[in-house]
Amino acid sequence: MTEARRGFTILELLAVMAIIAILAGLGAGGYRLARREAKESAAKSDIEKIRNALNEYRAEYGRFPQQDSPGPPPALEFLTNNVEGILLTDPWGRPYLYVSTNRFLYSIWSTGQNADDESDDIDPSKADY
Repeated sequence: MTEARRGFTILELLAVMAIIAILAGLGAGGYRLARREAKESAAKSDIEKIRNALNEYRAEYGRFPQQDSPGPPPALEFLTNNVEGILLTDPWGRPYLYVSTNRFLYSIWSTGQNADDESDDIDPSKADY
């Protein structure tokens, strides 16, 4: 009587490794998407905190801080002293942009993941915010 061999063939091992690689690839894509959505959510939260601080500034001084060209929000000392946990840089490490050419109107936004692509900007004035 011959003894039966035990173990897996090379084809069976390759098939299992291919399935594991496919599942890992799917998981990595989902992880990347979840990280991006988390950063976008954090940026929206930061923008809301800054907007609230700017409204407090307006209540105290009767106007919003003026700034003719987009840049970091002005009156940084007021914002950082009056809002706990406020961040003036977005989750991608770039400053939030602020512009106000009128004492009663302003815009504040983040350039998003890709600073050169306006389609991923996080801007409360956009319809898909």
